[in-house]
Amino acid sequence: MQTTSTHPRYEAVIFDLDGTLADTFPTVLRIFNRVMLDRTGRPWRLDELLPYFGPPESVMFQRMFPAVEVHEPMIEDYFRLSREDGHEIKPFDGIGELVSELKSSGVKLGVFSAANTEAARIRVGHAGLLDYFDEVLGGDSVANSKPFPDGLLRLMDNFNVDPVATVYIGDMVADVEAGRAAGVTTVAVTWGAAKRETLAAANPDHLIDHPKLLKNVITTG
Repeated sequence: MQTTSTHPRYEAVIFDLDGTLADTFPTVLRIFNRVMLDRTGRPWRLDELLPYFGPPESVMFQRMFPAVEVHEPMIEDYFRLSREDGHEIKPFDGIGELVSELKSSGVKLGVFSAANTEAARIRVGHAGLLDYFDEVLGGDSVANSKPFPDGLLRLMDNFNVDPVATVYIGDMVADVEAGRAAGVTTVAVTWGAAKRETLAAANPDHLIDHPKLLKNVITTG
């Protein structure tokens, strides 16, 4: 094993994706608008789309446009555009270095996103981080997505780690709730979609205001 200055507190570190691991919202919004402009006749703001976020993208389109002949081509367009449009997706400051050190230290690394697994893998890939993660899991791969703990329980089982040895990092109240239900340490981060006071009210184990401060929480060195 490669020796680094990082001494992990946890055997498994699991990240949410959008707004936590990488700055994806401008790209996701642009892609959604390209898909929806022809169907709705106008662009959508991020604050308008946020209430629909939670279930995987395929479920979002199905709920917004129930007719199969409408939502199926929209879903196909969304994944095609997601593969094509990712040049602006970057990890937040310090995240790339952190996951690299954790990987070198033998920590199991996972992503649990509310997005479709395919979309999550595409975006993690655009961020240049896919090779660091042992598994990327989306909300479409479990019976119940966030705030239920199903995805975290699946990853811990796959990693063969206990909740006490696992930390989950996310930017939404649903991430805190999912982590708490799974029995893991919860870290809420304030550089994503939710307001700091909203996250604080959810009582995460840790509340972090800058990506570079994550290392102080999840490592001892």
